[in-house]
Amino acid sequence: MAKIKYTYPADKQIGDLAQNCTKFKEIFNYELYPVSREEFDFPIAYTILTYKDSVQTEKLLRAIYRPQNIYCIHEDKSSIVDSSLLYAMTSIANCLPNVFIASQLEDVIYAGFSRLKADLNCMSDLLYNTDIKWRYVINLPSQEYPLKTNAEIVKILKIYNGTSSIDSAHDDKMYYRCNESYIVRDQKVEASGKKKDPPLYNITVGKGSAYGVFSWSFVNYSIKDVKAQGILKWLEDTYSPDEFFWATLASNKHLNVPGVLGYPTRKLWVASSTKWHQDSEDCQGKFVHDVCVFGDLSKLVSVKEILS
Repeated sequence: MAKIKYTYPADKQIGDLAQNCTKFKEIFNYELYPVSREEFDFPIAYTILTYKDSVQTEKLLRAIYRPQNIYCIHEDKSSIVDSSLLYAMTSIANCLPNVFIASQLEDVIYAGFSRLKADLNCMSDLLYNTDIKWRYVINLPSQEYPLKTNAEIVKILKIYNGTSSIDSAHDDKMYYRCNESYIVRDQKVEASGKKKDPPLYNITVGKGSAYGVFSWSFVNYSIKDVKAQGILKWLEDTYSPDEFFWATLASNKHLNVPGVLGYPTRKLWVASSTKWHQDSEDCQGKFVHDVCVFGDLSKLVSVKEILS
């Protein structure tokens, strides 16, 4: 039997379809009513970073969409050269009152400060530009997909009771990434050879994931606190500051960061199920940029993480 090759709609086709909001919501079957009172009373915020493929981004948005939640989409500024993706995502956002495009877009460069800044731009919008009283924000790339229903996520986060789920460790092997200044040249991050001054406020730099589940109080501190902003400024010229900023705030007890309970450990990590190539070659799928794209989905059923 010959294989059937499925052709996905182009970005412009998605955007054209979303010009008719009634038709768009009917075809894609968005959940337009809260499923339960518990979910209604516990709104969650999401930031989604995308740079290609409106079909994949829309599938993710639809999977996590609930009318009581709030969603900020950050599109890579460099992708706007071909405006069809922005057209598609803006058209979708115009159909859904709790979905919006970040007010400030970054040209996201791998391992550069712009990656972290994209998340912070969305988080600032969520703090200042919405009336929805969200409890947590979950940041994710458009290539992720939920492993739990919204109801399950709410139950998990209610157990966390205002505590953030952040990955952090003190990894001496990665110290070179913040021991000297890095610069952007030709859209790539390169070492400058210039040694950095010691970090501020007697902190120990933590290393962790760029993604997490952050309480409102933690996000508010991250964006408004003077010390948090000083640490952010110090990290601007490090390699992959998105892997240092959240981890550092969470792992320095003397900073008194709200939404942090003790030292973060993997036992409390629920953000994203990730398998790295250096940790295991058993992927049952394929590795892309050293991260497993799972092929055996049955193994994901029992994991504790929210997304993969």
